[in-house]
Amino acid sequence: MTGMRGDKRAAEAALEPLQQAIQAVRRLFQALAGTAGRAQAGAGITASMRAVLEALQSGGPRTVPRIAREQGVSRQHVQVVVNALLAQGLVECLDNPDHLRSPLLRPSAAGLRACEAVRRREGRLLADVAKRIPGGDLKVTLKTLNAMASELSRPQGRAGSR
Repeated sequence: MTGMRGDKRAAEAALEPLQQAIQAVRRLFQALAGTAGRAQAGAGITASMRAVLEALQSGGPRTVPRIAREQGVSRQHVQVVVNALLAQGLVECLDNPDHLRSPLLRPSAAGLRACEAVRRREGRLLADVAKRIPGGDLKVTLKTLNAMASELSRPQGRAGSR
């Protein structure tokens, strides 16, 4: 029995750095949300609106269902966000030759300007952080975060699957 208890302790000890990293990512997420909120203040867009605008800007015109799939959220949520973006003139609809009832969306000129303004404000807020953390450290962090995401996205890494 002592051997089994020792194996369990060893397994828990091996898991501890991963759990600490996950807690640090959660704290970072909250800090990033606050920074993004400060950057978006006055721009008239929410984090969800920004996410949709950036998806359209980087990936080209898309439908609401495609954006929802890519972002892992409901189609209804994206539709509410898109409706707000349309109301503010930040996105525009294009005819979709593949689906008459699901238009393609793209950022309007005003939407592109809003995204750029938010990025500039956020860049100013993050500039001091970038100066204080060596680039080599950030590269290792990025490699580690990408590896964690990749492993957790694999079927055996998903919670509840066996």
